[in-house]
Amino acid sequence: MIGAWFATDYDAAPTVIELPIDIDSGRADGVCIVDQVLRGTGIVGRVTGDYGAVGLKVRSPGVATRVTVVVHLDELATRWWSDRVRPPRTAPELPRLVLIRAQGEVRGAALLARRQGLRRAGGAKVTVEFDLTAEELDGDGLLMVELAEPPRPEWAAGRIATRAALGVRIDRISVRAQEPTTAGTVATDPTGCDLAVLAANAPESFRLDVSAVPPAPPLPRSPSHTWTRRKPARAGFKVLRAARRAGTRVAAEVAKSRPGAELGVHAIDLLTGVPVRVEVVRHRPGGLDLRLADPARGPVLIGLDHADRGLSCRIAPA
Repeated sequence: MIGAWFATDYDAAPTVIELPIDIDSGRADGVCIVDQVLRGTGIVGRVTGDYGAVGLKVRSPGVATRVTVVVHLDELATRWWSDRVRPPRTAPELPRLVLIRAQGEVRGAALLARRQGLRRAGGAKVTVEFDLTAEELDGDGLLMVELAEPPRPEWAAGRIATRAALGVRIDRISVRAQEPTTAGTVATDPTGCDLAVLAANAPESFRLDVSAVPPAPPLPRSPSHTWTRRKPARAGFKVLRAARRAGTRVAAEVAKSRPGAELGVHAIDLLTGVPVRVEVVRHRPGGLDLRLADPARGPVLIGLDHADRGLSCRIAPA
């Protein structure tokens, strides 16, 4: 048989796992393939490149399934990105936008931004849910979950980070037998930035809430100078001084960021990369009532027409 000579004493058939499935460790049974993902013990893994993929060997009973993927942007992910991409120190920290793929198709998107007051100290965490048909996960099938880079329209230049998947955690992957739904989820948590993601198959009419929010606190920096490392008190003083300066900048940014009555939006279909027309039905205090004028095949990235890092968006039912 072709390839039989390449077998080793360590080769073993992958473990097939039954539904329902909850994978929260990269070393769990059923995790048989990882690509540019560093396996974890308390998490599935962390993406080490421009994309990352995890493969699960799943036995499906021949019914439709609901898949849930939890992705997380924490302090370590931000440090990884800063060390490898190396933006200028004066450049602001930008939100991450990653596509969630399964079986080679875009199923959703996660917008991740560390923001003070809206996110826990552990960072930004987003849950993406989608349905697979019985044919897409048939028998002892391989479920491939990927994090990938999104299309980048011109209006989003300088508003979302490049190499967005780098360092992002995949906390958990769950699979349940469930009939597919006809409409996607509309309500989301505040994003902490002037962008939002409308889920695929969501109703065409929805509400975009806009509020002011301070930027994320700066990451603590370890003392780099030899003399500073020997003087912990001086290092602490430097940290406090940097925090006070950051607080002053935060207050100034929030003071000039106010949701106005003349807001408009841009939108793009993240599956096809095609712009989507969005009609502003009504301006109201603290947001907009919107309607998709064009059909969208995948999740839709929505951004305010005037970039403002002091604003946060939230999608809610109309």
